[in-house]
Amino acid sequence: MPRQAPHRRSLRRGSQGVSLIEALVALAVMAFGMLAVAGLQATMRLNADIAKQRSEAVRIAQEAIESWRGFTVLDAPPAGEVAYSDVTNDAAGADVTGLTTNTTYSLQRGVTDDAALRRKVLVVNVRWVDRAGVAQAIQLNSVIASTLPELAATLMVSNAGSPTKLPRGRNAAVPVQARDFGNGTSGFKPPAPGGGSAAWVFNNVTGLVSSVCTVSTGVTNASLALADLSGCTDIAGQVLSGFVRFDTNTAAAPTAATAENPIGSAFNLDVQLTLTSIGHPSSPICFDDAPTTSTAAATQTLVSYYCLIYANTSRTWSGISTLAPVAFTDLANPAWPIADSGGSNFEVCRYTPAANDAAVVANGLHPRNYSNVTAPQVVVNQNFLIISALWTCPTDVAASPVGGDYVNSNTLVHQPAP
Repeated sequence: MPRQAPHRRSLRRGSQGVSLIEALVALAVMAFGMLAVAGLQATMRLNADIAKQRSEAVRIAQEAIESWRGFTVLDAPPAGEVAYSDVTNDAAGADVTGLTTNTTYSLQRGVTDDAALRRKVLVVNVRWVDRAGVAQAIQLNSVIASTLPELAATLMVSNAGSPTKLPRGRNAAVPVQARDFGNGTSGFKPPAPGGGSAAWVFNNVTGLVSSVCTVSTGVTNASLALADLSGCTDIAGQVLSGFVRFDTNTAAAPTAATAENPIGSAFNLDVQLTLTSIGHPSSPICFDDAPTTSTAAATQTLVSYYCLIYANTSRTWSGISTLAPVAFTDLANPAWPIADSGGSNFEVCRYTPAANDAAVVANGLHPRNYSNVTAPQVVVNQNFLIISALWTCPTDVAASPVGGDYVNSNTLVHQPAP
């Protein structure tokens, strides 16, 4: 066998094995990688620990809120029980005990009493220091209503119908006494002395008046049928309605209590609606059942009214409603006068929760001037109170069912214009 040349054997021996430098470089690279893995692992452990601590802090805050929410009475609790009145500030804070954890939690509770809305606004802060020595904190906010605890049992009562149930299954703008024709519409005779001969047909879904018809004066809302309607004209109309009450006692000023249920005799009057919006095909028309004679007024204590607004293309209207005095037909006396003073004069007040005319309230809460009433907004129970001009319109505070006051009978002067 021929022998290999010496230089070929030396080349083969030189290409075998790993040099020391290559091994050191590989070890260095692997060391840096292991350090990165170790750092990542430490960060993950720290983040996992903080997440666990944060979850525990949220649980502590939720328990604090629920311990407040679990009051058993509104005031003066039995021994060992919590009352709504006990929900007060805990400004100093306190450490939470009874936990198996690697930190200490500090709980601080704050309360803002919103008496106007009969509720308390809660703010709960939980603070702690994590394993890295960094301060951590979470905050939860909630509201507790001043409601009798026993009313919570009503939540267990099953709903017997739609959660958005409407009066008689119709739009709230359709008068309750309107006769349902069973075809998606309802007929209504607006109030008028002697019964009147006008009838409106409402769309039960939209609450708009879809046609104006004529009926016999002897037909009532209870007996109204489609066959009774004649001469109908298709329209698109919106409705404004309410009541006028009377407290014309000149011996004592009206109060919030008397304004809730005034029993004065009714006056003869007309309701007028003056629009400031444009594009309406006809002027609004109002109907009421004010007594026309003093004999009829002796047994009547309120006047109901309904105004029909012929809708423009945008179904939006603005304006102001006022009362116009009318004399009794069986007396020679002139109509009752409206003025801001004098024992023989009268003022018109409007029921509204607004504190003054500058306060902005929704159209349904009886502002002085209605602005952009757009279908399907419902403007009902726009009520007035007529009093002697000797007095000022009675004021009231927000209703407080807890205290037995279920009505806010606040009023503002409406006529003469303030």
